Amino acid sequence: MTSPLVEVQSLSKSFTGSGPFWRRRDVRALVNVDLEIRAGETVGIVGESGSGKSTLLRIILRLMRPTSGRVLIEGHDINLLARRDLRLMRRSVQAVFQDPTASFNPRQSIGAALAAPLEVHGVGNSVSRAEKVQETLDLVGLNGSFVERYPHQLSGGQRQRASIARAIMLRPKLLLADEPTSALDVSVQAQILNLFKKTKSELGLTCLFVSHNLGVIRYVSDKVAVMYQGQIVEWGDSEAVFSNPRHEYTQTLLAAVPEANPHNRSKGPSLVS
Repeated sequence: MTSPLVEVQSLSKSFTGSGPFWRRRDVRALVNVDLEIRAGETVGIVGESGSGKSTLLRIILRLMRPTSGRVLIEGHDINLLARRDLRLMRRSVQAVFQDPTASFNPRQSIGAALAAPLEVHGVGNSVSRAEKVQETLDLVGLNGSFVERYPHQLSGGQRQRASIARAIMLRPKLLLADEPTSALDVSVQAQILNLFKKTKSELGLTCLFVSHNLGVIRYVSDKVAVMYQGQIVEWGDSEAVFSNPRHEYTQTLLAAVPEANPHNRSKGPSLVS
């Protein structure tokens, strides 16, 4: 078996609480988390707000440093990378966040926003970049007219499609998604989830998908990690976890979600939050 693309080893993260110093105490967001993601997999992380799932994602992106433990990407500790190697890592690891409106500069056209990663990493020339922008817009279901549009001229679903397009401009190996559908209307959520699955398949991406919605995680994921109070309390193949949950917390989460047909994934995700 090949080595994991991503290895999270004994990862912990604590934050110091606010208030007078004599009342402050550390809040443990992550506690000795271990996780592996193999090339081509979609791993879903599910849990309630405050369970630590978004903190884990941000540490993997190196937007935040752990208190202890480490993250390896292709065998390299991301917190020990030299500047040049970190730049290469940034190119191969991209992210899509919850709020597509906050993801864009309102004064920058969508075409310019999508071309920016290519410019930063010195990929191609102006002609080839324009072609790549158009190719990627087509891939996410947006036509050429969106190149000249600005974020406020797009609907929420269109902005999230543009966010996905920007994230895949450099054709990364790893795509991380932090609640990418929760800010969208229910009618649009399924479209975006289907786009994620289509994009992953066509580009051969490895994905880490964070959500509090179990229906979403079941629909997109090959493997699932259930987080509770900063720890992974259940881990396994998606169907095994959802069909036969072993941990009491997972059972409680599943029992709280109404679903018309819980045994049939082919009909798409349950979008009940």
